[in-house]
Amino acid sequence: MSIQIYSDITFVFGPPNGDRYETIKSHALRNGTSFSKAFRDNVEGIFVSIKGERLLDDLFSLCFRKKIKINRIYPTYQIRANPDDRLKKFHLRPEDRFAELPALIIYPPEFTTVAGSELSFPIQFEDAQFVIEAIREAFCFDWVNIFGAYEGAIDFEDVLSEGEKVEFIETANGSWASAYKYRGSYFYFDEVQNLGPFTQYSDVQAKFDEISDHIQNDRLNRVSYHLKN
Repeated sequence: MSIQIYSDITFVFGPPNGDRYETIKSHALRNGTSFSKAFRDNVEGIFVSIKGERLLDDLFSLCFRKKIKINRIYPTYQIRANPDDRLKKFHLRPEDRFAELPALIIYPPEFTTVAGSELSFPIQFEDAQFVIEAIREAFCFDWVNIFGAYEGAIDFEDVLSEGEKVEFIETANGSWASAYKYRGSYFYFDEVQNLGPFTQYSDVQAKFDEISDHIQNDRLNRVSYHLKN
């Protein structure tokens, strides 16, 4: 059994700022494409390059003061369907109805030492936050959200039976997912097609703790998530 807490961790990137935003915006307008596509291509180009892979290796190595290789990444995206002030940079034209936020998945159980040995310690959520904060500053992202899928430390049945059901969200494929509060964290499960494991969303968790019930309902109902199988 893996020592890792998370089977995967996903970084979802908000829009860039400064000169980097202007460069990507100009590219999209000049080539008749959406900002979403231009931005996704730009972010994927960063991380699928050899330098991008080494950057992640180096940052996780710095975090633990020992050489680490992450070995695998998976570029994907998250769809946001409705207007949001944090996403207005994505809407360059009236027909730009959706924002497609680039995302990157990493897999802690596949992390190794440089010799190829399995890690003897788990990758914690705060380790991923340390790494992505350095990337956010270096590449001028307005914000980056992080969520992780548990490797098996949380039992689905315990969340369903003992957790507090707090809201529904609509997923990108049109089905509905339930949000549960369990042991101080929030988890999502697609009840229609049973897609994926329970997932903890750090940004949603913070919002739940800060705002009232009717604001919670509004936030969750206006977000469409692109869920992976």
